[in-house]
Amino acid sequence: MFQAGARHLFYPTNADGSGPGDRLDRLRASKIFEPTKDIIVTFHSPVARDGAAGRGAAMAVSVLPHAKLPSHHHSAIWLDEQPVGNADLLVCLTLYNEPPDALEDTLACLTANQARLPGRDAGGTSLEVVIVLDGRDRVHPQTEALINRLGFDLDRDCGLDDAHKVNSLDILSDRVRVQTRQIAAQEFAKEAWLDDPGQDLPPLVVHLAVKERNRGKLDSHALFFRGIVPCRNPDFVLQIDAGSRPVADCLVHLLERMRREPDCAALATNVMMEGVALTDWLQSWQQADFLWQKISDWPIGHGLGYLEVVPGQASLMRMSALQRSPAGDPLDAYLRGLSRPDGLLEANLFLAEDRIIGAEIVKSHGSATIRYERDATILTDGCKTVGELLRQRRRWTNSTLSARLAVVASLGQVICRSPAGPGSGLETRPGRRVSLSLAVLWALWQNLEQWFIPSTLALLVSLSTGFLQDEIRSVMGVPLAPVMAAGVLLFWLYCMVSMTGRDAKGAGRGSMQTLLHGIGIATLLALALPGLFTSLAHAASGSLAVFSASIFVLGLAVWRHSSNRLPDLVRLFLFYIPTSLVVSFYMLTYAFANIHDVSWGTKGLVAATGPAYPPAWLRMRRQFLAVWVVSNAAMVTLVLGIIPGGAVTMLQVFSVPFFIRIAIAALLLLREKSGRKQRVFRAGWTGGPVPSAAT
Repeated sequence: MFQAGARHLFYPTNADGSGPGDRLDRLRASKIFEPTKDIIVTFHSPVARDGAAGRGAAMAVSVLPHAKLPSHHHSAIWLDEQPVGNADLLVCLTLYNEPPDALEDTLACLTANQARLPGRDAGGTSLEVVIVLDGRDRVHPQTEALINRLGFDLDRDCGLDDAHKVNSLDILSDRVRVQTRQIAAQEFAKEAWLDDPGQDLPPLVVHLAVKERNRGKLDSHALFFRGIVPCRNPDFVLQIDAGSRPVADCLVHLLERMRREPDCAALATNVMMEGVALTDWLQSWQQADFLWQKISDWPIGHGLGYLEVVPGQASLMRMSALQRSPAGDPLDAYLRGLSRPDGLLEANLFLAEDRIIGAEIVKSHGSATIRYERDATILTDGCKTVGELLRQRRRWTNSTLSARLAVVASLGQVICRSPAGPGSGLETRPGRRVSLSLAVLWALWQNLEQWFIPSTLALLVSLSTGFLQDEIRSVMGVPLAPVMAAGVLLFWLYCMVSMTGRDAKGAGRGSMQTLLHGIGIATLLALALPGLFTSLAHAASGSLAVFSASIFVLGLAVWRHSSNRLPDLVRLFLFYIPTSLVVSFYMLTYAFANIHDVSWGTKGLVAATGPAYPPAWLRMRRQFLAVWVVSNAAMVTLVLGIIPGGAVTMLQVFSVPFFIRIAIAALLLLREKSGRKQRVFRAGWTGGPVPSAAT
């Protein structure tokens, strides 16, 4: 419990783990302690300065100097009194340069969610929000005005004498000031997010942690978990981005599942977009992509108890699952991304940190599960331009590739771990070993599907002639199908070369390349669809039965899962699926061609001029692309030149498992929805006591 009127200073221990006694003596000698006020000092483990996540300058990070504590670690200084007791649910709301509407909408939605939770007086859940501002000089001017209106002061100092703010230890050179306010819900509660606009809402406890310099999202999480969580001691933590809008019953559904499933360590939310017009093709594609992921991919990971992503946009984690175990420390492994990356793959791994924490939890706690809560809906905004979308998917794609390779090693340790006695912390049930083994195979299969997208597209385009390979159809004596496949591969090589560092090229050159890329993509779309129809026309009856059943189950899943049923059916079946192979081909090529670029890619964090990448990274990129090109070209050559039946046979062989997977995922989703239990929380907060779950 915090002491009234005290300032709480959190300061790291030595990097070698030695005690802080001599440091405390030096603090006293430096007269930073004021005799009339108490300062409570808590020591925590050091975290390295900068990370690969977020910037292309990751390779320039300084290495920790032997046993001395670097002077750039955060010191969290609490400037206000804290609520009595612990926070049951602590929200980490990361803020960078988002506009005020993004922050205000998120706070308004959290207020509406708090109204659905039984209050602390009723033995329910207490909620507190921690806003972590990543860079005082990066905040949006209007967002700063909003923060000031809520009662915070971004420039508020800790009150120490200027002469003692920086001493020989440099302990306050990177201090993080944490302010606390109980904010009336009317300050930001919007009627659109409330069930009853006239209801009396409880105030929202908000802590504001201001980082002087921008260090990236992972660094903000380090401050949150290492500096703030130990003080509020929550049972659950919700990580959410500014601009993400949880619907009014989102937290209710998340907490219900957590209490229903004690082994559940983390829950992914149903991130969707709102109010997307069918005529807006860019937003419609992103909405359909979100929906496709939730229907054809996530149900399998959910069923296996290991969803490969814990979305940073919004997800709930159980704090006990983040604690150290005999098998490892999930937080230490998660935050290792703040130090210098060992290589290109690790640098990409931490570009999307939400794919790391789940694997580390399961590695440290073998019985823990990572699941998906379909009814916990989060509304978000999509990318506004094609360039922003490409850069975002470049980051997601490359980090996913690295994460899936890393998860083989992480989960492999759990699967192969020697049996230990109960209570050792290392036991893993046989059934859990089987599910994790299937999760590893599932990750490898997804990487394999993605790896051969270029050759799959080339084979599909080769069928656009409408004839099988053994029929006579040639140009100047050369079979047309191999020529068309070779044309796809050549266009692929051109895209790969022209996409490298595209953001740094001149406007004129970039415009010409954009035009050529557009013509090429339009041509591929025009040729791929006839190829698909040709493949279906020559498919065996068994393959057609699998295809038809999968489409039917998929449509039923969309109808049951989506809140905008008819528009989403149109988006998925008439727009997304027919174009998915070509669009995925283009985005994947952009991602792999720029695998050396570890900039964030959105929110203005773009390596426009290209940092000085290490030669080893560039060399590894060339080797990676060479293997990718050779393997896909070999696949096309093998199929068209050796395998009887050519492209038709091969596409059918690969498509049957694909459609079976879609059917299984959709059926799992339908089963999950039909088997859902009754809610635990029912009444909203109306200014008086809330009925408990037992009533």
